[in-house]
Amino acid sequence: MSPRRANPTAPVIFLDRDGTLIEDPGYLTDPEAVRLLPRVVSALRLMRHERFRLVLVTNQSAVARGYLSRNGLEIIHRRLKQVLRARGVTLDGWYYCPHHPEARCRCRKPEPGLLRRAARELGCSLKRTYSIGDRWSDVVMGQRVGGKGLLVLTGLGRKEWRQARKMKIWAPDAVVKDLYAAARWIIRAEKKRVQ
Repeated sequence: MSPRRANPTAPVIFLDRDGTLIEDPGYLTDPEAVRLLPRVVSALRLMRHERFRLVLVTNQSAVARGYLSRNGLEIIHRRLKQVLRARGVTLDGWYYCPHHPEARCRCRKPEPGLLRRAARELGCSLKRTYSIGDRWSDVVMGQRVGGKGLLVLTGLGRKEWRQARKMKIWAPDAVVKDLYAAARWIIRAEKKRVQ
């Protein structure tokens, strides 16, 4: 299945990488260890069918910590692109924060710096955005630009959701089983919006 071209006025879906698209082994340093999570390809195809814009946004402090060079990270992303392309899926943009959490940069999630950069570079609006991930920072990042934040229960999602309910300091717009369930939720939300 070849992906349809994304519609520039369609919603932008910001996707976390580890624990959302692929298995999270900790600090991923080996491109051969890239493993897609179940139903990820079906989810991406479904969102592509709806002509949503798909953008990867990921924190990668492994670079700042010295576990991986920027070039090594690019190799991992090249491998992930190959894996997705082999299944007929492409993404519109790839963005990462290489900084240490203590750097207090504007691009590390939950800060929305990478979303704003993606909007500028891809020529898209942040008015209708959805941020999907397995951590609170993924959810809050999307909400900070006025979008919706969805927590998936893959990766660290279950643990994050337990903590969120206990602490009551952040709340996702939806909690869903996985990326495919997130895609279905967004499609329903978009259909309601235009009715």
